[in-house]
Amino acid sequence: MKEYTWEDYKRIARDHFIPHFGMWSELAEEGPKLIVKGKGMKLWDIHGKEYIDGMSILWVVNVGHGREEIIEAMRQQAEKISYVSLFGGYAHEPALQLAEKLASILPGDLNHVFFAGSGSEAIETAVKIAKQYFHVIGEPKRYKIIARWESYHGVTYGALSVAGIRQNRNFFEPLVPGFLHFNPPYCYRCPYKLNPNTCSLQCVDELENLILAEGPKTIAAVVIEPVMSAIGSLVPPKDYLKRVREICDKYGILLIFDEVNNGFGRTGRMFAMERWGVIPDMVTFGKGITSGYAPLSATVISDKVFEPFKKWMLMHGLTFGGHPVSTAAALKNIEIIERERLWENADKMGEYLGERLKELLEFDIVGDVRGIGFHWTVEYVANKETMERIPGKFWVAARIEKEMLKRGVYLARASVDRTYIAPPLIATKEDIDFIVDKLKESVAVIQDQFLKEYKGAKV
Repeated sequence: MKEYTWEDYKRIARDHFIPHFGMWSELAEEGPKLIVKGKGMKLWDIHGKEYIDGMSILWVVNVGHGREEIIEAMRQQAEKISYVSLFGGYAHEPALQLAEKLASILPGDLNHVFFAGSGSEAIETAVKIAKQYFHVIGEPKRYKIIARWESYHGVTYGALSVAGIRQNRNFFEPLVPGFLHFNPPYCYRCPYKLNPNTCSLQCVDELENLILAEGPKTIAAVVIEPVMSAIGSLVPPKDYLKRVREICDKYGILLIFDEVNNGFGRTGRMFAMERWGVIPDMVTFGKGITSGYAPLSATVISDKVFEPFKKWMLMHGLTFGGHPVSTAAALKNIEIIERERLWENADKMGEYLGERLKELLEFDIVGDVRGIGFHWTVEYVANKETMERIPGKFWVAARIEKEMLKRGVYLARASVDRTYIAPPLIATKEDIDFIVDKLKESVAVIQDQFLKEYKGAKV
């Protein structure tokens, strides 16, 4: 087998590789950020440089890197049988075991599991189940799906139509028809200019007004993340999710929770829904279900939603959904999370992480710090008093990410004006201190650069 050098990889990246949400020009000039090894909280690149993983790679590696138990479970399953399709009533042991396990640990009557390969596919599955559900119970005019602006639910066409991030949608319109959006509870930038401590949740009233304007009998489902991720760790106000649940029940609409980023301990509970005591009709999982050791997602539905499918075939299937090796990885991953009670560490250490991150509010360009558990965001501004946004051309957060890499912290998924912090659930106080100390150093460097450039651009 050929021995590849760093120069080989730079050439391949330049000539043959398309990055996901990344600039090819930067890749071609600098080469890929090539991570080759991980263990626990640590990562190493091809040059041997060590990093602390401050982002669980992408809100994914909840149990940390290099868990031998998971690797061994995958190996044993691959030796037994490496692939079985779940089409046509066929199944394999780990898929059935995992379905039972999820039903046993989820609250309420969320008892029926459809496996897919990614979060986008899980959302597509939930939408299709909602639409077919209403067809088979005799309400085919209920086809519209409501989600929130600034939400991320994936990038396949159906999932992208659910999602509400404008810049992700622009190149691909027209998208799938029948998807509607309302404002999120973005209290830092409240669209109604209200005080979050005294408002009466006008953002939820907007949902009901939208339902009434469209016609309740045309709405199939409402899809929301309990804690929004891409917009930056938006924790819902008290009673927000309860009010959404009440509105859905009032008009006979299904409520779908997207816990692809939230689930399996990330928010300081096994599932984010447990924090607010609200049970949806469907919930989607991905990322932390296997901690990234293999691709897998799941859509879990309630007894009520499943009932008509006892007599109807769900017209949906995915070749690699519920892959044997992936489901074996998920079973062992969940076993580790439960045995080590990792959501409790995320809850306790998450409070400490939040306290440390709020130290960044001393910087002129830090407008808000928000989050819960191991799900936090720092939002940058051009002017703290007016909350003026960072102009897109300056890419402040991406520049801070590069400074963090220099200092030994991996914080991928930076944007123009937000840094996301979501370490593996095994992170210690020392890990958090290292991450935040390096973030403060990096913000200081980029703040000085940005303010000089910004003031110069305005002259």
